[in-house]
Amino acid sequence: MTTKHISPRTRPAEIYLDNNATTPVLPSAALAAMQCMQQQFGNPSSSHTTGIKAKATLEQARNLARTVTGAGNGRIVFTSGATEGIQSAVVSALLALRAKGTSGTETLLLYGATEHKAVPESLKHWNEVLQLGATVTAIPVDQNGQLDAHFIAKHAAAAGLICTMAANNETGISQQLKELEHCIRAANPDVFWLVDCVQALGKMPLNLESTTIDYAPFSGHKLYAPKGVGFLYVRASAPYQPFIAGGGQEGGLRSGTENLPGIAALGAVLAELQQTDGKVFQSEQTLWKYRDDLLNALLTVFPALTLNSERPYIVPTTINFSVPGFYSKDIMDLFDAAGIRISSGSACSSKVPSSFVLDAMGLAAWRSQGAIRLSFGPAMTAIECADACKAIRALKEVVNKHCLVVTDATPTLEIHANGLLQLKHEDSCSYLLIDNQTKQAVVIDPVPALVNRMINIVQGRHLQLLAILETHHHSQHDSQNNSQHNSQNNMQQELQIDRPQQSAALLLRQALHFYQDNCDDSGWPEGAGSIELADYSLTRLATPGHCASAISIVLQHRQRVVAVFVGDLILPGGIGRTDLAGGNASELQQSIQSLAAKVAPDTLLLSSHDYAQRFATTLRLAKQESALFSKLLAGQPAEQWQQQLNAQTAKLQQASHYYCGLVEVTVTDASRMLNKADLAEVLRQQPELQVVDVREPHEQSAGPLQQHLPAINKVLAVPLSKLCDALISRQLEPSRPLLLVCRSGNRSLLACKVLRRFGFDTVYNLNGGMALLV
Repeated sequence: MTTKHISPRTRPAEIYLDNNATTPVLPSAALAAMQCMQQQFGNPSSSHTTGIKAKATLEQARNLARTVTGAGNGRIVFTSGATEGIQSAVVSALLALRAKGTSGTETLLLYGATEHKAVPESLKHWNEVLQLGATVTAIPVDQNGQLDAHFIAKHAAAAGLICTMAANNETGISQQLKELEHCIRAANPDVFWLVDCVQALGKMPLNLESTTIDYAPFSGHKLYAPKGVGFLYVRASAPYQPFIAGGGQEGGLRSGTENLPGIAALGAVLAELQQTDGKVFQSEQTLWKYRDDLLNALLTVFPALTLNSERPYIVPTTINFSVPGFYSKDIMDLFDAAGIRISSGSACSSKVPSSFVLDAMGLAAWRSQGAIRLSFGPAMTAIECADACKAIRALKEVVNKHCLVVTDATPTLEIHANGLLQLKHEDSCSYLLIDNQTKQAVVIDPVPALVNRMINIVQGRHLQLLAILETHHHSQHDSQNNSQHNSQNNMQQELQIDRPQQSAALLLRQALHFYQDNCDDSGWPEGAGSIELADYSLTRLATPGHCASAISIVLQHRQRVVAVFVGDLILPGGIGRTDLAGGNASELQQSIQSLAAKVAPDTLLLSSHDYAQRFATTLRLAKQESALFSKLLAGQPAEQWQQQLNAQTAKLQQASHYYCGLVEVTVTDASRMLNKADLAEVLRQQPELQVVDVREPHEQSAGPLQQHLPAINKVLAVPLSKLCDALISRQLEPSRPLLLVCRSGNRSLLACKVLRRFGFDTVYNLNGGMALLV
């Protein structure tokens, strides 16, 4: 882990806790690479003195690799990294199988279900390229991440190659190699065995010579060496086919001039690894202590934290955890704003990303979707660990302030806890209207995945709920409504699992003990013409069509209609479907016409779903963007547009992959993409330029933007969850030039798209976001 200090009196500006992804280069390794490039720059294949010196450096590193891994008389082949090592091993094993006539679907190529993707993808690729025709099959794991020994015992006899890993990159879970070897060899003494040792080096003892492991790849950049260098262990009796042919380097095993600076750096790391004085690499006991310290710091911030992997199944340098009520991105954004680098270990997805490793372990969906990996290296110092713990504990105040967890602390009043919040989950939208003076609130269209967040806000802010409203609900929800009697604690845990068939409104009422006897199915108080919340007034309008009992909720502020919650009557870029139970196309048309008669062309229309990440729409935009909407509004007969309506519904469903950052926006959505170097000149030319921070409030508190832009006098905080509120309150003026900023530049570019759609002419985006300002 490396730290970069702003000044001797402040904590480190960057706390790096993502060492399983990559590590900084040790000073001794960087020095070795530099000396090699400047002084020992010879080609190891040259026979003159300069080449001989280079060859000596190469072989010294090879001997160190042999010693550290206990390779004995096995071969050590330098590679560009673990992926090349895996490819080389897989190709060698499959070619040997083909030469023996072992092929066809009855031949199995087995790999652990939690392996790094490089392994199964290599198996599939080369099985196809070499036309082996074998069956590639995953070995299941249990909830502790341990490979299923019974499955191996049953299928290993038919296997030509078995691939496992010593330690998992996401969870830190290690396999008991001796027990695994006994299981494999008892079933098939001759099967080839590849063990991914990338995350094992420096974290667990290795003695490859004493095993029957055939191939073991290693990567330099996972252990303080530069990227682009690694090595592959090949058992002396194992077949090996050179993956790269040419000049015959590496004894003919891997052609191409060796990456001598990288190998020299790797050799320096391996030399340090042999030392036992603790000056660079720490003892296993010390690493466990660091882990305990870091875990205690995390528990200070998140008392409900759940570990996804733990003793005795792990190496000490990885903490994989989830927190009820949080997705991975929530915690990553918070930590990153505070200068703490962690990762989710999750695959990118059109929906909420989840960890395939935790999925394979059979853990609950909320744990997989909320998984965070904190990983440190075996060269972490006591000072670095203390700095990291201090930085993590400092987030407790931020988490409490923004009600990310519920505490007994008095909440800090802030602007973001007032007005309209638009909370989004995938393509669903929920709304929370708050008046901070009266401490009153109304919830509109809650969805299950957001219930915990709403509970935290309501309880953390000590808000009095006036109503929990639904613009519509479908019949499949109704049968569930009277069967939910969980306690609040159990409910919050259960809500992490996506169960859309449940009524989120009912779950929220139960969790908050908010019961109203005199209200209709939508939650509207019986006999009440309106719901009054300070300067806000809510009235309802029957708008069936999407379903029979659908309503729209008109929001007035000081007697001015500022927005309408339209449910699925109108969607940003489309119209609600009518082919569900209770749907009626003619009623949908009549409802849209009734709504249009009551609102202005530019009144904000807030939907329950946002398939294209547009946040909201208006009548004017709906007519511009949808010929179907224009036809319907004009009163054309339903038979002329029903088919088109169904087609648009299908298109909207397919477009849901735009959510979660994978938004297909272009630079034209911003007036101009600004680089850091352009900023001063643009500010000079446009002194009226308003800088807008679109990160969420907890990120803004954890890492204020202004400290990175000292030339900016004032930064306007408008989180994406408050973007619609800013439009309603006219906090943002279309005539004023805006510069939008977020952490990476992605969310600010999305906000540019939204604002340009609403008529903002001059909207800049900071390319690369805050990440390139640090």
